[in-house]
Amino acid sequence: MNDYFKMFLIALVTSVAAQLLLTPYIVKLQGLGGTAAPAPASAPVQPPTAPPAEVVEKLSAPNLEGMTVDAARERWRAKGLVIIEDGERSVGEAEPGTIVQQRPSAGAELSSNKEIRVVVAKASSDVAVPKVEGKSYEDARTALVAAGFEVPEPAKEVSEEDAGTVLKQVPGSGTKSKEGSVVRLTIAEPAAVEVPKLRGLYLSGAKKKLEQAGLNTGKVRRIEDPERGENYVLRQSPSPGDKVPPGTEVELTVVAPN
Repeated sequence: MNDYFKMFLIALVTSVAAQLLLTPYIVKLQGLGGTAAPAPASAPVQPPTAPPAEVVEKLSAPNLEGMTVDAARERWRAKGLVIIEDGERSVGEAEPGTIVQQRPSAGAELSSNKEIRVVVAKASSDVAVPKVEGKSYEDARTALVAAGFEVPEPAKEVSEEDAGTVLKQVPGSGTKSKEGSVVRLTIAEPAAVEVPKLRGLYLSGAKKKLEQAGLNTGKVRRIEDPERGENYVLRQSPSPGDKVPPGTEVELTVVAPN
């Protein structure tokens, strides 16, 4: 009985030991021979979202002319405009201290620094208007601008005087006027010249006649004509009798060489 019991215990212990020793190998073999479960699908990777671009407000320069610098700064402070006083100038009827010029001009797009440079009117003093009658327009304008006056485009009047000579000025010479005010000039314009008839002349004679009339020979076009000799004038433009300014070019059509 004891022998049988001993043999049973030995067999039991041997069986348990064998099972403990072989279990890892059995599990490994099952892993190699079995089908692995599919890994769960990973969610698609979303690219990082870029931060929204900063919206830059585009501003156009407002019209500041006629305002004082302080008033302009106060009115446009909330928009971040930077108004820089960039000198002063005498301007006729403008109220001293008011803006008479700006850069950039009204309506132009402002740069990123939002700067507007302005020129303001200064108090005008009375200045004697120089005498410029009888001078050429360029000399007269130079003298008036140097004295502090504005000179707009001149009026013209037909005269025997040389072209561009100042015939009149308003205000007249010696008159006291505000610095920066306007002096208006009237300059001489030669009388119109009547275009002479050139058809029937030859080119050399036509050129001489144009020179005597105070006109110039313009483009000369040559065409064939079986009945007329070389350089005979067939046509002209402007036409005979037209009134044109001195120095106008007259185009000619003449007979080409045979």
